[in-house]
Amino acid sequence: MSGSLIKPHLVHLSGSGAELGHAVVERDVERAAGKAATVPPPVGPASHVLVVHAGTSTHLRWSADGRACRERFHRGQALINPAGWASRPRWEEDVELMLVALDPTWLERLAEQGGARRVFELVPHFHLSDPLLAMMVERLVAEYEQAEPADTLYAQALVQAVAAHVLRMSSERPVSPQRVGGLSPRRMARVEDYIEANLQERLRLEDLASVAGLSASHFTRAFRVSTGQSPHQYVLRLRLDRARRALQSTDDPIAHIAEATGFADQSHLTRTMRRQLGITPSTLRAARSDR
Repeated sequence: MSGSLIKPHLVHLSGSGAELGHAVVERDVERAAGKAATVPPPVGPASHVLVVHAGTSTHLRWSADGRACRERFHRGQALINPAGWASRPRWEEDVELMLVALDPTWLERLAEQGGARRVFELVPHFHLSDPLLAMMVERLVAEYEQAEPADTLYAQALVQAVAAHVLRMSSERPVSPQRVGGLSPRRMARVEDYIEANLQERLRLEDLASVAGLSASHFTRAFRVSTGQSPHQYVLRLRLDRARRALQSTDDPIAHIAEATGFADQSHLTRTMRRQLGITPSTLRAARSDR
């Protein structure tokens, strides 16, 4: 088994190797802090690295602007580590990750071609809940795990889409989940665990606030500061991500998937997925069957 081209200290499971030229796609395991045979380098990566959590929930510690941070990551949540940014990530348990490394020069050229009017600078983003981004990265990784050879043109198109999405969401100001007025890491972890465990149920704002030990109005403000989203938007993204994974990995009826992921019915799931992701459940499932 070849080693990781993105982060040499990771346990490599699968990947594209150098086939894509300006990008590398991998599925790896990162050992919990103190367990790995080799330690992460003290400097940031040479490439921009997009990391999507692919396993069971666990906490990540990192540093941002000289401040120690800690958040609980669930499957599908992501972070963006720009080239040269030494965030010193430390997982508290072994964790399976999907990674995409993008060449900085290529990404800057892509930004220029897209009409960027200033020098492009990717900034770090942590603790992202973005089902569309997670879906594209998952498809990229899966392309190199199938029995037959990967379709390079298809993979390159997906890399372009991932890069375009990252460029669109990038801003000049780093996003930190621990801004003043947000939920404490412990409260945020309790809320996230409650949402994950009850995603198929009707989640009420009052219940989430109670889990956090806050009033509904205080919780809503603090949650938005911590995540950049309202509780409704956050829950909706998680439901869409869980529904998408079920559509792609199971043969369960769409109506059953809708109910199991907290949507009122199949029509509700279809309308929401079309509006948020630009695709319907039937089309998403058909695309899986065609490949």
